[in-house]
Amino acid sequence: MAVDGATTQPRVGEQRFCLVKMMPAASALLDGGKADLLEPPTDGSASITDGSGHRRPVYRVLAAYLHTRAGGAAQAQALSLSPAEQPDLSLRLWAAATAAQAGALDPEAVDRWLGTQEGSLQPEDVDEAPDHWTYRELAGLHALHALAQHTGNPRWARRVAEAAKFHQAHTQPDYTTYQPWGLAAFLATPETVAFGEQQLHDVATHLSVAGGPGAVVPALLLADACASLDTGG
Repeated sequence: MAVDGATTQPRVGEQRFCLVKMMPAASALLDGGKADLLEPPTDGSASITDGSGHRRPVYRVLAAYLHTRAGGAAQAQALSLSPAEQPDLSLRLWAAATAAQAGALDPEAVDRWLGTQEGSLQPEDVDEAPDHWTYRELAGLHALHALAQHTGNPRWARRVAEAAKFHQAHTQPDYTTYQPWGLAAFLATPETVAFGEQQLHDVATHLSVAGGPGAVVPALLLADACASLDTGG
């Protein structure tokens, strides 16, 4: 049901790349094969949007990761920046997950970024809205789970479980999103399954209202989570 339903026109000179174009990659993950991928923007300057035309920085690195995981490492370079250039921990972890899929990961850099923080992946800024911080947290958890599974790194796997338990205990549904970031991490252990079930409920509720345009990002995240749970990476 996922469609590009953006109602606004691009600005003069603006390129847009809707994440609905990543559906072949999502299908490939579910089928266990490689995608016949559409060519992404060659210079990386296009606006990456969801089905409603909204933009978030994480959409760019999500697109790069999906391209790479589905067998399109060369195309992903047009969408991805190096991990060190990402301004936020969650974006760095997503760029690192892309690099891992392409065989170019720097594990020591990931350890430095994670630091000695306990519980949540990053401290909560009192000046930041709780829903915005939670979005970054769950997006980062999704990426770290992907890294832990792909590499088999036990330190990262323990950190994923710790962060998932933190959110199970502390994060209220009001602060989460209909986009199921980190779903596979929550469904991986009985202690945190309830959080994942709440995410799936939120997806179903949102889709009954938003329809096809609202389905684009959830569809990609659900496909990635399903592939991770089925294959262990």
